[in-house]
Amino acid sequence: MNLIRFLLVFQGKIQMNESRKKMNCQSRQFNVDKISDLPEDLLVHILSLLPTTNDIVATSGVSKRWESLWTKVHKLRFNDRIYDGKKYDSFLHFVEKSLVLHKAPTLVSLRLSVGPKCTADDIGLWIKLALDRNICELIIKHYPDHGHIRLSRRLCDSKTLVSLKLKNAILGAIWLPTCFSSLKTLHLRYVKYSGDECVRNLISSCPSLRNLVVKRHNEDNVKRFAIIVRYLQSLTVYLSPLHGVADSDAYVINTPNLKYLNIKDHYTDLCSFEDMPYLDEANLDVAFTHTENFFESLTSVKKLSLCLKKSNAQYPEGIIFSQLDHLELCTCDDSKWLNILAMLLRDSPKLRVLKLNDKNHDFVDKYCSCSWNQQPSYVPECLTKSLEIFEWRNYKATFRDRDVAVYILKNSTCLKKTVISPKLKISGEICDHHIIREDLASLFMGSSSCELKFD
Repeated sequence: MNLIRFLLVFQGKIQMNESRKKMNCQSRQFNVDKISDLPEDLLVHILSLLPTTNDIVATSGVSKRWESLWTKVHKLRFNDRIYDGKKYDSFLHFVEKSLVLHKAPTLVSLRLSVGPKCTADDIGLWIKLALDRNICELIIKHYPDHGHIRLSRRLCDSKTLVSLKLKNAILGAIWLPTCFSSLKTLHLRYVKYSGDECVRNLISSCPSLRNLVVKRHNEDNVKRFAIIVRYLQSLTVYLSPLHGVADSDAYVINTPNLKYLNIKDHYTDLCSFEDMPYLDEANLDVAFTHTENFFESLTSVKKLSLCLKKSNAQYPEGIIFSQLDHLELCTCDDSKWLNILAMLLRDSPKLRVLKLNDKNHDFVDKYCSCSWNQQPSYVPECLTKSLEIFEWRNYKATFRDRDVAVYILKNSTCLKKTVISPKLKISGEICDHHIIREDLASLFMGSSSCELKFD
């Protein structure tokens, strides 16, 4: 980093007036020669760490050896906001010239951050030049306060792209046999599509895809979002309600080799899952009113986080979470979470960590809350053999909550640590944490070695 600072300082020095240059000529020449003696590969790597391509190109004035050194840098970053108040044509010329003069055998990464003056033709030309240079990673970001940028179909001609990340872009119709044969990472943030078929064709054209991130908004023109990728290992889906209720109907998820799943969506009605036998971690904050194979598809998971507010996902009998080690359950929906907790405790014989938390922080009236009427008459195997850590964040101190705490603390004979953090307010009033602590501390605990803490 000291070398980078030197280059940035030196970049400023070369713009000094002639008299200042003469005064420092010998000292500066010594420093330049010292850096210029470094191997070319190291110099190119140092240049690649500069924040923008503008900074990289500016170093061409350091010495004769540096005149063309920038053309070998394998990572290029362009941002048209640097040209605020200047002619946009200068930015267009600079990007085009930089790509045309690029001499590295492979363009490892190209990042384009553009605003409203950038057109589909501009982007199309840059994509073509990048594809001609065997680009590996392409990042196109359009500023959200200026709508979306329409992308050229030339983007669909790549055989070398390994990573493609788009933000606030418009994708037109994608016709098969489009093939991103090398693509392993795909990020689609607030992208608009031409319809359901566009999404289906795009994703199905990525046979090597391993990592997919989809951040949606309710104007993406997709009703049925199909994610069918055989070798996908990581999937993140987020639906943002930017303009009221979203218009998404369903997800179809068929990813048999998935290891990580993260979905946050309170507006889509239906989700159809296929079995995911290699799943390690799942974070689901959803409100699906209709599901197919929801819990069944998760039975191999090792770490599970659930918030099922407004969801009608049905928990089937006869399933076993044989690998589940870590469970986090949101307690925001009083009508559902207790039953789900009881069934998951019953069906998770290896559970070691249990965390409860009210993520939505809704108003609660403890005096209107009833007790836990359907408390299990049995003690789950995990409580007597494996549960070691129990945490409860935003404990609401209702009669029902206390019943749950009593049940878990009394029956968990292997507990090593319990942490309980009461809500700040209950029934609209500041909660008396001292009373809650005294009450919980007086409870019988099945594990004599358990450490009880209050946050």
